[in-house]
Order: sequence, then C-alpha cells, then structure tokens
Amino acid sequence: MPIITYKGTDYYEYRFKTSFEETNLVGNIYFANFVVWQGKCREMFLYEYCPDIVDRINEGLALITLDLSVQFRTQVFAFDTVVMHMSLNAQSSSRLIMNFEYYKEEEDGSLVLTCLGHQATAAMREENGKMIAVSYPDSIFQVFED
Repeated sequence: MPIITYKGTDYYEYRFKTSFEETNLVGNIYFANFVVWQGKCREMFLYEYCPDIVDRINEGLALITLDLSVQFRTQVFAFDTVVMHMSLNAQSSSRLIMNFEYYKEEEDGSLVLTCLGHQATAAMREENGKMIAVSYPDSIFQVFED
C-alpha cells in the first residue's frame, strides 16, 4: 500500500475485506478486532517499508505497545471493505505515537469514518533480563521524510 500525502499529512493506507469470522452474534464486527487491525496495519507498514526492522525484530528488537485506544463512530459488518490510514503523530528516538483512521468504503467509492484510534509504542531490547529502551532504526523515520 502506498504512503499518501493529503492536506499536508502523510499516511500509510491499509485495505482489507472483513469476514463472518470477525463478527459477533449481533452481526457487526466485534470491537476487539479494531485493536487487532491496528497491530496488523503497523506490521504491514513495517513489512512493506522497513524490512530492516523486521530483521531486527528477529534479532531481538521488541516493539512494545504502551497505550492504545479506539473510538467507534459507526458499525462495520461482514464483507465491508475497511480502509485504514495510519499516520505518525509524534516521535522520539525510542517512542512513536501513531494515529489511525478507519473508514468503511461505500459502493460508490466514498469513505465513511467508522473509528479513530491511536497507539504509542516503544523500541526495546532485553539486556541482562531487563527490557531497556533503544532507538528505533532510522528507516522508520525516513519513510515519511522522503
């Protein structure tokens, strides 16, 4: 998925179709899936734009979620197309705060805001049995600077 600039903000776009597996007994998407989707969106961004970070995760780098939220606006159902926009809100060398906008794509291609979210993460590594903060690899910041 591309990095898109809109109204001065860069964001990563992640699209997918929901399924019955993600619904509850009422038929709408179960709320916990919105949290799962944040993680998947973040992982797909790393996979597509920062493969060096994926390699570093396999070598012991840990991206720890410190805080997250989701605020629901409208319902999503099975077989709806969800379009997520993930943008960088704030950063330090070892922490990132990302914003998420979730949209349902209508048949005419228009997008309806269904949820807002945020996620704060820290880059860490285990040393002598303790987790310590480390710097994020530069590649994650370079994606949005280009």
